[in-house]
Amino acid sequence: MKKIRVAVVDDSSFMRKAVVRMLAQEPRIVVVGTAASGEELLTQLDTWQPDVVTLDLFMPGMGGLRTIDRIMEKRPLPVILLSSHSRERAPLTIEALHRGAVDFIDKQRYSLVDFQALGRVLIDKILLVTGAHVHPPEPAPPPPKRKHMGPERRAHPRVSSPRPTRAPSCDLLLIGASTGGPVAIREILEDLGSELRVPAVVVQHMPKGFTRAFAERLNSQLPVPVLEVLGNEPLLPSTVYIAPAEHHLVIRGRPGELSVVATREPEDVTHRPSVDVLFSSAARIPELRVVALLLTGMGSDGAEGMKELAGTGAQTLAQDADTSVVYGMPRAAAELEAAHEILPLGQIADRLRDLIG
Repeated sequence: MKKIRVAVVDDSSFMRKAVVRMLAQEPRIVVVGTAASGEELLTQLDTWQPDVVTLDLFMPGMGGLRTIDRIMEKRPLPVILLSSHSRERAPLTIEALHRGAVDFIDKQRYSLVDFQALGRVLIDKILLVTGAHVHPPEPAPPPPKRKHMGPERRAHPRVSSPRPTRAPSCDLLLIGASTGGPVAIREILEDLGSELRVPAVVVQHMPKGFTRAFAERLNSQLPVPVLEVLGNEPLLPSTVYIAPAEHHLVIRGRPGELSVVATREPEDVTHRPSVDVLFSSAARIPELRVVALLLTGMGSDGAEGMKELAGTGAQTLAQDADTSVVYGMPRAAAELEAAHEILPLGQIADRLRDLIG
């Protein structure tokens, strides 16, 4: 049995030893080396040849962000962030995901006395991202200039987008994603740019404290406004709506008078926010023309909801295995025959242009 080779990077000697003990519980994993800094990792990268790196984002010296940059330049491979204070510094964590990290764990969510729960989560993530398709991220375009829209929307300044010259051929774009999703979502929306002429509602699995930073980073990079939904928002053309952590998004209204509502109900679901809840809510609105997209992510969230949408005549797409970091959610949709088309990431924006009109 070929073992998964892991390198552990943390400036805390205690945490390095703790992570090694956690990973020793899994016979499919072997720790090939530990490093106290990004500089030390990079000098050993060719010798250790890890399949996965666990990385503390907040370290002295080179630091986590620059370390990720150098890994992507030298030997692209899956990086899992394992840091304390991730929530307080959420924008840096989101930046790390956009620079190439595939997932993150906030150590503060787990007891420093009992590492069993943290170990299970870390092992699961390592097993899932093994063989992940990691490519050096392309440089982000310069941020578009923004208009100041007053204090009530400081976090989500709106801009005037070019108005469509003809009516789009759908009412709404829905997107669901999990592991690897932030980069895939950004790439698609950047490619669409101002040609996104309908509202886009996004469910990205993230813990509390990170969805706002995700929305703000997208808002700074895209030529269309992006906001985290805080309550009940009217759905406007050329605007992206991000699900807040621990809340579902539900579509309400009728074509031409749609809104999106953040709610904690239902509570008896695996994920909150749930892609299934979003997709199912849209499937219940008569005559609503929907394009639904499932991107990279673990598990099966979104597959059942996409099946409902496909039954109403919605256009349904899923990312393919070769370009998914984790081919879980798209695979589940494909196995249910819920996705009309399976496409590589680089072709999705062009297909959305065709479907949106």
